[in-house]
Amino acid sequence: MRWLPVQYPYTVLMDGNSPLFDLSQLSFDEFVSFFFDHNVETEGFWYQDPDLISSMDARGVSPRVIVRHMTRLFTDAAEVTSGFSSTQINSAVWAMFSGGGFRLQKYLWLSSTPLAERLDCIHSMYFVYSEYVAKSTVEAMENCFSMWWDFVTSSFWEHLHFTDKIAEGDVLSLNDEHMALLGAMFQTLSRILALSDSRARESALHGLGHLHHPEVRNLVQGFLDKHRDEFPPEGILWVEQCRDGTVM
Repeated sequence: MRWLPVQYPYTVLMDGNSPLFDLSQLSFDEFVSFFFDHNVETEGFWYQDPDLISSMDARGVSPRVIVRHMTRLFTDAAEVTSGFSSTQINSAVWAMFSGGGFRLQKYLWLSSTPLAERLDCIHSMYFVYSEYVAKSTVEAMENCFSMWWDFVTSSFWEHLHFTDKIAEGDVLSLNDEHMALLGAMFQTLSRILALSDSRARESALHGLGHLHHPEVRNLVQGFLDKHRDEFPPEGILWVEQCRDGTVM
């Protein structure tokens, strides 16, 4: 498989028959290459290949390493991705976050990584929008950025439902760690919403619509009051859905 060159590190199956690939053993540069360096036209949805999926080793993965790689990638997103096309970047984000990909955001919810580092990773996502999206000159922005926060926020609530039987939006059942993570997402989305770029703002609104933070309603209503004239009627309806947590 092209995306698993022999120089990448492997661990070994318990029965010793087949090599397994440990994503957290990659250096940062290898991590970037693994997700971004693909010919999307010929490889398509490379991250959904069954041979690749079956080769992944989840048992020995270090969540802390992956969180640190993500934090560095997001903080320096504009520089790190400068050599890749918009379609490569789009494919990489879908590979990292989507249900058909690696769902790396799941490592943000695991207490095996110090909370401060996980919060830093969430906050670092701001720079993806301030330094890449807001400064991009491409005519049509790839959809990974509008879906980014849908992936992240949905994963947060799915994790809580699986581990603690907490229903989506049940903020009163969250413990201090959960609230810190929820608060970091809200703070980051609030910063993105304050950017002047409409594409970044729409991504933030979409994420806020799925977040279920108690301050979302006031934040989005204030944004709508200030920018109502910038939206057509259907756009106003969509912002109201983000405000109310009913957006699709």
